Amino acid sequence: MKAIIIEDETAAVNSLKAILQQNSVADIEVVAELESIEDSIEWFQSSSPPDIIFMDIHLADGLAFTIFEQVEVAAPVVFTTAYDEYALQAFQVSSIDYLLKPITLNSLEHALNKFLLFNPTERREHILRTNAMIENRKEVKKLLVMLADKFYPLPVDDICYFYTAREKVTAHTFDGKKHPVDRTLDTLYEQLNQQNFFRANRQFIISRKSVKDVDLWSGNRLSVNLFIPVPERIVISKVKTPIFKKWIMQEED
Repeated sequence: MKAIIIEDETAAVNSLKAILQQNSVADIEVVAELESIEDSIEWFQSSSPPDIIFMDIHLADGLAFTIFEQVEVAAPVVFTTAYDEYALQAFQVSSIDYLLKPITLNSLEHALNKFLLFNPTERREHILRTNAMIENRKEVKKLLVMLADKFYPLPVDDICYFYTAREKVTAHTFDGKKHPVDRTLDTLYEQLNQQNFFRANRQFIISRKSVKDVDLWSGNRLSVNLFIPVPERIVISKVKTPIFKKWIMQEED
């Protein structure tokens, strides 16, 4: 699903993109990030409409409703704003939801589910894509790793966590050993059982069995402690915290 974001605050754009990446409703590609009414009008005049638009109301050069007065907006809009007084005006244009900042994963997924509900074609394609991903996903039971000039299989169940630094990935087993892995964390995470492994941040994928306890950290984040030493603190972001809590409470396969 192709989306555009109309927002003049860089932090808000980055936060929304992070939540979009974490959502479990739809696979979303952000094709444009626009900061102003002027930029948005120019984009709509020269580009094919996206599938969905995430739009702040207060932009640097005025209220976003001006965009609808200047060009045809042929896509459903999810308004993302810190102000609640524009809700009625928002639903007079092509709005399907009105989300108050800070945007949460739950509120975003609610908006996306509403989008799919009112777009049968997109809903069917989403179901087909999801089914295809499930059928094609091959869960890895062992990894082929290298030691000196030899390769050997490493059972995934023996792995406490994966860690990446300087573009190198290592698997750390419960016996304290390190094993170089010739895959990125992104690739690994797609192939691992995601009930048993969690992508904590850009540096770590952790095993459920490895989690000793969790500390509250600054900024509504979490700090995860494992049963073996780690090269740096494992911090779960504010955005990922509710996802982590849900994951850690699930039963392991």
